[in-house]
Amino acid sequence: MAKNTNRLLTKEIIYQVYHRNYSNEGTFKKITEDLDRLVDLGVDIVYLLPIHPIGELARKGILGSPYSIKDFKGINPELGTLEDFNELIEESHKRGLKVMIDIVFNHSSKDHPWIQEHPEYYYLNKEGHMANKVGDWSDITDLDYNHLPLWDVMVDVLTYWAKLGVDGYRCDVASLVPLDFWLKAREEVAKINPDHIWLAESVHTSFLKVMRDGGFVGHSDAEVYQAFDICYDYDIWHEVESFFKEKTPFARFVEKLQLQEVIYPANYIKARAYENHDIPRLMKLTNDVNQTKNWVTAIFGLKGMAFLNAGIETLTDKLPNLFDKDPIDWSKTDEAWVDQLKTLIQLKKSPIMSEYTSYEVFTTPFDLLHIEYRKDDEKLVIVSNITSVKDDLNVTLDDGDYINVFNGKTVSVMGGKLRLSLDPIIIHVK
Repeated sequence: MAKNTNRLLTKEIIYQVYHRNYSNEGTFKKITEDLDRLVDLGVDIVYLLPIHPIGELARKGILGSPYSIKDFKGINPELGTLEDFNELIEESHKRGLKVMIDIVFNHSSKDHPWIQEHPEYYYLNKEGHMANKVGDWSDITDLDYNHLPLWDVMVDVLTYWAKLGVDGYRCDVASLVPLDFWLKAREEVAKINPDHIWLAESVHTSFLKVMRDGGFVGHSDAEVYQAFDICYDYDIWHEVESFFKEKTPFARFVEKLQLQEVIYPANYIKARAYENHDIPRLMKLTNDVNQTKNWVTAIFGLKGMAFLNAGIETLTDKLPNLFDKDPIDWSKTDEAWVDQLKTLIQLKKSPIMSEYTSYEVFTTPFDLLHIEYRKDDEKLVIVSNITSVKDDLNVTLDDGDYINVFNGKTVSVMGGKLRLSLDPIIIHVK
């Protein structure tokens, strides 16, 4: 982990916004109009998918992927103007919100001006042609960081946005860009904002191996932490997918969570991004409201930063199309669930979740998450009953009655056992 990472970042809530489909208009102005709602929800960081002009050559869909970028310093006119973006930053800061933008430095669109003006910036395949290393990414061309002058150009992009007031970067497939570049970039941006936040979209372990087997740059999370404050949770996402799709034992996921505690720096921070634009909605995976609520509770309960994808307030199973207009249907917002989200967000901001002396994810005989935090005589017990188990769970609590923070109901411990419910159970003993 970067030596100056602030552990208190774990109190902050990241809220992902895909601007095109956040509203019918799909503009910065509509996001600005919604900032008060986000403050009321308890959000700290508004993370925007790439805001730049989109390439037209080999475009996917009608409007194209925001990850196929034609100008790293430009604004996609679909979203508004630079003035609109500056207003979004200004109004966010007035409310105590931070703005994070997506940085896509592994590649550009196939019609970026550099293709003609600086072909030396681009990766060439064995046949000597500009290409992309990942076949499905057919609308982009990869950059070549062996060409060192490219580093200065890209650092200039980062300092440009930092000077405009951007508070953090979510760096797309950060594992595929040289670590030394990220270290240099972090150093330069820190001269503008020493508290700038660096979030790495580190990659699936299987994808990492494919890149390395192909002879390409592919950094592990342990390496990426040298330059970044936060990494994605993709190193263990395979176990989640396998549990849902192949019905593999949930214990494998728990084992990976436990492994994270010993293979990363002691104060590592994971973004528990179990909903984002690249993976299905939790409701799509569970097809069950209670189980989805328990998974979201896991997002907040596990060590790290809680990461929410806009639209989770509706408990929808629909993930907006990345390449076309497909706005969230906010009329389906579940206000009772929003109140429960607020409860989870306030829980995440409790000092024990960032200042704990002990954190443990327990192995259990059930397909659920049993998480505990300790600090002196204070204890926080979180049980995410993600498969609606109906049984009793051994817990390290004295016998007696407790208030379930999640829903305000009374739960009891008898003989060291807690009766599970369909709702998550959160017990905070101070």
